[in-house]
Amino acid sequence: MHEDVRKYYNNHVKEEDNRLSDHPFEVPVLLHFIERYLVPGRYLFDVACGTGRIAQLLLNQGYYLGLNDLSDKNIDLVNQRLENHRGLLFTERADALKSKGWSKKMWDGILILGPLYHMLSKRNRLRLLSLAYEHLKPGGYVFSSFMTRAGALVYGIKNNPRGILYPDGVEKLWNTGSDKSFVEATKWFTHAYFAHPEEVTPLVKQAGLKPLHLAGAEGVFGERFELYHQLDEELKEPWMDFIIRNCEDPHMVQQSKHLLSVAQKPL
Repeated sequence: MHEDVRKYYNNHVKEEDNRLSDHPFEVPVLLHFIERYLVPGRYLFDVACGTGRIAQLLLNQGYYLGLNDLSDKNIDLVNQRLENHRGLLFTERADALKSKGWSKKMWDGILILGPLYHMLSKRNRLRLLSLAYEHLKPGGYVFSSFMTRAGALVYGIKNNPRGILYPDGVEKLWNTGSDKSFVEATKWFTHAYFAHPEEVTPLVKQAGLKPLHLAGAEGVFGERFELYHQLDEELKEPWMDFIIRNCEDPHMVQQSKHLLSVAQKPL
């Protein structure tokens, strides 16, 4: 499966690099929590770093980062973007579960902002979070992302409504978290698992971590990013502030497409 995922990201590197502009809430919500718990100078491992846009922000703030990604093209772009940055510890092209980066240090923080989407089995999702636990300093933090089943349903309705006609389409997604003929049949997804919010905290606990926060990155904007982009410029900042302030409200969590879990390795 991971070869299909690698091929997908190799073929969509430009779109992936632009994604965080199209999806404007994930980075501000993430930074809100990183800045709450970690100070510049700490050592972070960014697992499945994508094209390095988040890493670049953190490096520029004074953090030290090791970077891993499955995609050759992503890592090529990361190296072009960040090769001369003094805070960059290493880059590596590898499967997240097989990365040598885990053992490079005992990390102050670990970012898992993508690979959990592509692990269809709970066993592998738990393995990944358990690796984070194993390689964190006591008191260190894990920032992990999940995509929601409700968000996937809205995305599918917008992009492939005929998925309702197939037994491995909408019904399969809603009952199992993955599908073949609905979300996965569109151009912009491959081998994805979509979680219900209530799955996240028990999984984090099972990995030995202490859950601190579960935030809905987009709140009421959910899979409806176009509503944000249509706002007058003077309204965007107040709306962003509102979403960040209320991102942990359970109603906002239920509305969101992306969830951010913040957890700590006990002292």
